[in-house]
Amino acid sequence: MTTKRVRRVLAALIGLLTLSVATPAHAAPQPGLAGSDPARRAVPGVDGLIALRPDGKVFATVSDDAVRLWTTATGRRAGAPLAEGAGPIYSIAFSSDGKLLAVAGDRGVSLWDPATGKPSGPPLTGHAGPVRSVVFSSAGPLMATAGDDGTVRLWNSRTGILVRTLNGHAGALQSVVFSRDGSRLATAEAGDTVRLWQTGTGRPIGEPLTVSPGPVYAMSFSPDGHLFAASGGGNAVRLWNPATGAPAGEPLVAGSGPVYTLTFSLGRKLLATSSGGDNTVHLWNTVTRRPVGAPLAGHTGPVRAMRFSKNGKLLATGSDDGTVRLWDPATGSLEGAPLTGHAGRVWAVRITPNGKRVISAGADGKVRLWRVPKRNPA
Repeated sequence: MTTKRVRRVLAALIGLLTLSVATPAHAAPQPGLAGSDPARRAVPGVDGLIALRPDGKVFATVSDDAVRLWTTATGRRAGAPLAEGAGPIYSIAFSSDGKLLAVAGDRGVSLWDPATGKPSGPPLTGHAGPVRSVVFSSAGPLMATAGDDGTVRLWNSRTGILVRTLNGHAGALQSVVFSRDGSRLATAEAGDTVRLWQTGTGRPIGEPLTVSPGPVYAMSFSPDGHLFAASGGGNAVRLWNPATGAPAGEPLVAGSGPVYTLTFSLGRKLLATSSGGDNTVHLWNTVTRRPVGAPLAGHTGPVRAMRFSKNGKLLATGSDDGTVRLWDPATGSLEGAPLTGHAGRVWAVRITPNGKRVISAGADGKVRLWRVPKRNPA
């Protein structure tokens, strides 16, 4: 859950390589985590986004109005470019089985077969204007798209048939996210409004939710589906009951400044939230709604990106200070030295499904891969 600006950052994944879009492959090595390979490749994607196939073996980037596929282990091309000449692209996503890649942009939505590089059926039409966000449910073939026309459309991705259109927003939409079981959907306007929906009926859940002050910077469902969290320009993270749309207790308030990012742990009852005013990260117990330990301090700029490992034993953070840091959520301790090399803001961080690598993408147009310490298998 990210803003339009965050969604348009470069984030590519490569195995055992440090990538630089802006620097030729023969340039001097950059500093990295001990044991990482300093070699680099030039990978198109400066103007684009990334999507990681669920098995982690293939990733997609966007550049020059086309989508390119790459193998995670080598950083080499995995087939011909997709959606060439499709115009500006704002969002890409793999289906839960990895057999489809959705591309959304100025000219609507299209589905592609990554194995063949060919379209999977005709373009999906219906939105009046650009489509800003596309996401697949992890629990079936349902796919959601959200656009400047203020509508959300649900599709059967296997057939390309429109299931239903959700109306209720007053302005353009910037992002859409499913609950883990696919039964609910959250949509965010470009301002301060979020709506919850039942995907089975298309009905809204409760009244529109206001994230004040806006804009909406981040939103997410908890893995068990019992909580929905969203944050914006203030220092509070607001929680709701996704089943009713009612507030789920008092807002979580810590630190100062905007909460640019938040993320739930899959393996533990934890929620991590950033604090843009004092450059810290706060951990919360999602059952008690109480802080867990002291704030994670060390970054010298706001934290824009965070991601837990699959089992929740590692947290990666990326900051405006150009560094990536790895933390042990159980102790709040920093795992190794800060990972340096980005020249400017770090927009995105990922931990690979096998837990062996952390990947970071920065405003400098570079993507870097770091080894996870062996004593912290994820």
